Amino acid sequence: MTYIGLGPRQVVATADQTGLNTGNLTTAFTAQALGFFVNQFECYHMVVTDVPAGSMGTVWLGARQYGFTFPNSGTEWDPSQPMLINPGTELDIFWNIAAASPSSLPLATAWFRYDPAVPGNAYA
Repeated sequence: MTYIGLGPRQVVATADQTGLNTGNLTTAFTAQALGFFVNQFECYHMVVTDVPAGSMGTVWLGARQYGFTFPNSGTEWDPSQPMLINPGTELDIFWNIAAASPSSLPLATAWFRYDPAVPGNAYA
């Protein structure tokens, strides 16, 4: 299996627009932010920085919780099983940080790749 990198994407947390974390900050990797046109791709590494001490975030893939992070200003995620994502599925981090007056705005950088052997990915 030979993966083709799709490069990293960076998203700064902003006031929640999903309606699922009202009043707090959300890092939203929307389909527009990602801009990938393959049938299936993977998030294989992620780093968050500038997270206020004591804050935590829950990671959601679409409508399901995928994981969480309780960083001390920053952390990284390098899974043995990458997160599989389909086009149009949003990847969000819902922070427990009030959007009204954050001391800093978390920055998430995620790296993505795809397998050209997956049907529909061959001509990406």
